[in-house]
Amino acid sequence: MEHLSWHKNCEAVIECLRQALEAHHLRVLCTFDLQNALSILPRIACNCPHHDTPECTCQYAILLVYGTTPAPVLIVVHGRDGWTSLSMPQLDDSGAAFRQQVEAIVLNALHASK
Repeated sequence: MEHLSWHKNCEAVIECLRQALEAHHLRVLCTFDLQNALSILPRIACNCPHHDTPECTCQYAILLVYGTTPAPVLIVVHGRDGWTSLSMPQLDDSGAAFRQQVEAIVLNALHASK
């Protein structure tokens, strides 16, 4: 999957992905959440013009999707100002079929949520 951008709130996209993947009996683990990190460490560098203010809408989340292979599929979600972008970096060549399955579920879920 190439880098995709969606005109939708990041939290809504993450929830949409979680529901769609879990409906296919896959486990989704959010391993990083920028807003949670910023609440603990507010001095993290961020290029948002509203950073460190209530107007900051930045979000960055790393989702690990577990299913039929030992290694998870990684989904990187980045949101700001009502736009969300997704990417699925390929860590190695193992689990190609599982990765394709996750990619298809993600794309179908996002298209259905328009």
